[in-house]
Amino acid sequence: MPNKTDERQDRLERRQKLIDAGIQPHPAKFERTHLVTELKGLPEGQEVSVAGRIMLQRVIGKLAFYTIQDASGSHQVGVKVDDVGAENYKLVDLLDRGDFMGVEGVLGKTKTGEPTVWATSIKLLCKSISPLPEKWHGIQDVEKIYRHRELDLIANRESFERFKLRSAFVSNCRQCLELNGFLEVETPILMTVATGAAAKPFKTHHETDDMDMVLRISPETYLKRLIGGGFDRVFETAKCFRNEGSDPSHVQEFTQIEYYVAYQDYLWNMDFTENFLKDVVAKTFGKLEFDVIGKTGSTHHIDLAQALPRYKLTDLIKEKSGIDVLEYADAKELLKVLKSKKIEIEDALKRGIGTLIDELYKKFVRPELIAPCFITNHTVDMLPLARRDEEDPRLVDSFQLVIAGWEVIKAYSELVDPIDQRERMERQAKFRKMGDEESFELDEEFLQAMETGFPPITGWGMGIDRIFALLAGQPNLRDVILFPIMKPER
Repeated sequence: MPNKTDERQDRLERRQKLIDAGIQPHPAKFERTHLVTELKGLPEGQEVSVAGRIMLQRVIGKLAFYTIQDASGSHQVGVKVDDVGAENYKLVDLLDRGDFMGVEGVLGKTKTGEPTVWATSIKLLCKSISPLPEKWHGIQDVEKIYRHRELDLIANRESFERFKLRSAFVSNCRQCLELNGFLEVETPILMTVATGAAAKPFKTHHETDDMDMVLRISPETYLKRLIGGGFDRVFETAKCFRNEGSDPSHVQEFTQIEYYVAYQDYLWNMDFTENFLKDVVAKTFGKLEFDVIGKTGSTHHIDLAQALPRYKLTDLIKEKSGIDVLEYADAKELLKVLKSKKIEIEDALKRGIGTLIDELYKKFVRPELIAPCFITNHTVDMLPLARRDEEDPRLVDSFQLVIAGWEVIKAYSELVDPIDQRERMERQAKFRKMGDEESFELDEEFLQAMETGFPPITGWGMGIDRIFALLAGQPNLRDVILFPIMKPER
């Protein structure tokens, strides 16, 4: 069997023969009349023009068969020397699997009844220099799949269809929001302050203005400023960046949809979220029941048609860990209890109390949350941008949607009191100076905007990669991201 270097050289030689024969190996265009799946149902004898990549080829003297693949699917092409002419048929000897070809011809069938486009003319549309993956097994190397997604899409039709479905999912999210009166907007990716969510930012530098900047963690503060500016409902399909560790449910560059609504609260938001998900998921997948892969790698059956139960976060932490986090006012007090119970949390001495509570939740509670549910009422330090609960000011009016141990939505009634907001941001800034890089920075421009006056607001952020990976039955976010971050090959 020839190695890839030899095959590449053979293809380069055939490319040169094409050029010597006056055939352009990379022409500018080709007029198609149909995608290959549109040929189904058309009458035999109809003239068509199709194009695609050669996935299979068989040459038997004066007869050649090709399977070509376009964005819609694949179809057989038959080429007879008597139909295309001896001169045009010479091209057959210079074609390889992986080349793109254009075909003008008529619809018909082979003797065995297989639908075939019988060519009257063939044209090379691209000379492939590197060979495709082995035709029967596709790509098995996971790193190669992530690094060279184009090869994965060519070789694995299931992967191709999955990414088409992801685009449909995002489109249906947008349409549903727009039908409910939301306006899509764009806000900055480069920010001067790391705010909007509890996460370590990526840092960069603005050369012209000579100032340090960060890639946005979340578009939250800008979107709320737009509500303050007079819009009632806004959303953004936002690329966000968090400089944190990688695992199957975390990537540093991800996509989320975030929205904000004036004059509503988190209870309305939970009801809206249930209806939104049912509408979008049913429209995209045609069903509401799924087998999903949880954080532990186990497969679980879920049903989004059922009403989603609601559980208070602090109650669950107390039930699972034996710790009532509401009894502790600061991180030092809580750390003593963690130490007495021999509960280890990474870099615990650098963590603020909100981060410690979140780690307890992730350690003891979230892995056991399999059926879709809402987790409500985080503590104030966990969500510094959320409105305090009127019955218990230690808590906020908030919820998460959790499915199979994965958090896919975080939402709350927004804090619109500028005095309370400043106090919380100043407290977060102290945690940050102590070494908790996931704490917020003080955002003076946002505070000034809030002092101008914000109406009641509720907001929501949904990780597209995470929820789509779950619904598509994928174990890793990288399986639903076209080009995930990879270290350069040496």
